[in-house]
Amino acid sequence: MTIKLLKRLRKMRQLDTVRFIRNACAPMVLQVAFFDNGQLRKQLIRTREGGVVTCRHLGEAYELCRSAGVHRAELVQIVSHDEACAGDSSVATGPTMSLIF
Repeated sequence: MTIKLLKRLRKMRQLDTVRFIRNACAPMVLQVAFFDNGQLRKQLIRTREGGVVTCRHLGEAYELCRSAGVHRAELVQIVSHDEACAGDSSVATGPTMSLIF
């Protein structure tokens, strides 16, 4: 999923939600949920080279979304458990926060 495809999905009204996902101290990533042939799919925003786009703060994430004409998103914050006992699991700290920008 690139910014160009995000723009196209928004114009075609296939976009469901954009989520800013922040996992502990890791950079923020943007996840896009959209409808494809009637099914809801989720993908991370990537660069043209295929790397995942990361943001250091909300301002950068807002700018990426604004460039695609998106002005609403959800913020999801994930807190990893203690590394010694958590295994592969992590949980969100609570419900998502709706953002309008």
